[in-house]
Amino acid sequence: MSAKQFLAQTHPFKVLPGVELDRLAARAQLKTYDKGETIYSEGDPADSVWVLIKGRIQIFKYTSQGRPLAIESIAPGELFGTLCRLGGDGRQYPCTAIASVNSDIIQLSDKEFLASYNRFPALVLGVCSLCSQRLQAVQGLSCSNQEPVEKRLAMLLLKLEEKHGAILPFTKRELAEQVGTTVETTIRVMSRFQKKGWIASSRGKLQLKALAPIQKLVDAVC
Repeated sequence: MSAKQFLAQTHPFKVLPGVELDRLAARAQLKTYDKGETIYSEGDPADSVWVLIKGRIQIFKYTSQGRPLAIESIAPGELFGTLCRLGGDGRQYPCTAIASVNSDIIQLSDKEFLASYNRFPALVLGVCSLCSQRLQAVQGLSCSNQEPVEKRLAMLLLKLEEKHGAILPFTKRELAEQVGTTVETTIRVMSRFQKKGWIASSRGKLQLKALAPIQKLVDAVC
């Protein structure tokens, strides 16, 4: 699939006319990153818009102790490294992006993206919608950090199921990073979930078998 064809199917670019998609595609760079490779680091000069074609990207912030906290998992067809900078000075990336698996990515310069952004109100509305969704996700993450690990993991599983489906291509380490706990604690909690028949796990993958009890755990008042 060409860059134009992919962008034409991807929110918010799909609202653009064909001529504008041609312009963006002609200036886009197609890049491949290996598993574990860094796309950009927190504090790097921010000069590009990124769109994931294939693979998975983890977005990290680092605590004052230097511990990585995964704040978002990017799936194919999603923008990253962009929405967090709109409305600010935008000169540096506030997070770190790392390929969780081998990934193919479209890179667009800020200059080219902003040229479309400033000329097409429909693109602005689409970007605002994405900003709102990301803000809600970050607020939810902040609130969930006060919950017990078992409930945080249940909330994460439901969130990931909405994006990736019932088969989650995540390791227990990745899950631990996203809920801010240790791998050992994550293994213990996930083992309890598995004994209850809620999930089944294999190397690097997790199958959600019973969403209702997981949702019940999330809805429970502590």
